Amino acid sequence: MEINVFKFCSGLRVLGHVMILLVAAIVGVSYYAVVFLTYGSQLLRGGFDSFLSFTIVIIFHVLLVLLLWSYIRVVLKDPGSVPENWRAVSGEESLEVGTSLAAAEDGFERRSRGGGYCIHCQNGKPPRCHHCSICQRCVLKMDHHCVWVVNCVGACNYKFFLLFLLYTFLETTMVTIVLLPSFINFFGEAKNHSSAAKSAIIFLAFDSVP
Repeated sequence: MEINVFKFCSGLRVLGHVMILLVAAIVGVSYYAVVFLTYGSQLLRGGFDSFLSFTIVIIFHVLLVLLLWSYIRVVLKDPGSVPENWRAVSGEESLEVGTSLAAAEDGFERRSRGGGYCIHCQNGKPPRCHHCSICQRCVLKMDHHCVWVVNCVGACNYKFFLLFLLYTFLETTMVTIVLLPSFINFFGEAKNHSSAAKSAIIFLAFDSVP
């Protein structure tokens, strides 16, 4: 009996679910440090400090919503799978059927020029399609399997993955800038237990930013 050792790679999906909890924890700590501890309390002071705090809080929430939206989409969106019994079209067949073949549900034709054969799925595969040992299937235009999103990055969710990276960069850059003054004063404010707890949260939020 032949044993496919690559099937054991599917166990890495469990690690991905831990990463989702880690992402949620980082977002939660950053939100608490920026909104509640640093700038939320300054909204009622009035003057320029209140206006600046309001602007920072609004921009922070807008970027956070966009970040979470793109993250959820890349996690839940199917990256694209190969239809069953897919096969490449030979040169003679392409002259007969033309290029108006019926498309699959995911927008990819069941037959096209080129491609290969996957020995794991026992099915043909289009060009730039690769078999993922973690997902145990072939993925259209597969880029890589990302443990942070518990999913492959492929043809149908690549856009959301790039948006997630963009909004993450903008959000983390903003968090770094707005928490920098508090981070500089971290050791100076840690003289009593109450300020030490607040400074520790700000330090954790600042240090957890990639």
